[in-house]
Amino acid sequence: MPSRYPEPWAGWPPPAPPGWGWPARPPRPGGGLVLVLVLALVVGVFGPAGTVAMLRDAKHAIAQARTRDHAPGAHVPGRGARPDARPRPSAPGTRPPAGLSFTDQAGCAPTRDYASPRLDRRVRQLLAATVAHHRVRVSCLHAGHSWFVAGTRRVSNHSLWRAVDLDQVDGRPVGPSNQAARDLAGWIGRGGAGVRPSEVGSPWDFGRRPWFTNAAHQDHLHVGFDGPTQAGGR
Repeated sequence: MPSRYPEPWAGWPPPAPPGWGWPARPPRPGGGLVLVLVLALVVGVFGPAGTVAMLRDAKHAIAQARTRDHAPGAHVPGRGARPDARPRPSAPGTRPPAGLSFTDQAGCAPTRDYASPRLDRRVRQLLAATVAHHRVRVSCLHAGHSWFVAGTRRVSNHSLWRAVDLDQVDGRPVGPSNQAARDLAGWIGRGGAGVRPSEVGSPWDFGRRPWFTNAAHQDHLHVGFDGPTQAGGR
């Protein structure tokens, strides 16, 4: 004969009344200490300036993501959708203009980076204005470049998507004998492209900022911009 009473474990825990819920597990102690230790580790690795730059750009990226996700027509994956099912977005107007080409010979991936919405709009504007006067080849944007500026603990503008390297101008390698590349470096540093960079590296000594030269910049032009990164745009 079955018991009139249910087994002790049957139906346990009992369902919560409508509109109620069982209290959530209290937070574990020590979470704040872990955050402090992680932050201290990041500062120790990247230095105060690098950490500030990373946090600033992360804040800017989060704000952009929120704006994009709440825009009309924004795609919101349904429950159970695979995270990688959403196609990778591209920035508007990312088809390279005539006169602009790319190479991976320097160990970077500029063709893929050029299509990324994370690329600083000033870099894109610089390239669009440049090819109105010269044919140029991009050797590096972001992927493949070292995180720090060589020989320093300063985060490279390449790492933050706001720099570009050019290794050819008008079909010739950048070097001390390429007069077209020298003229282009001077024009870029004077803001001729409609944007003013904070650094223009080249084989030539123009004598003042934003221009600079050293042994590492004898075969290409480097153009970088100050933060924060201005991602996206044409």
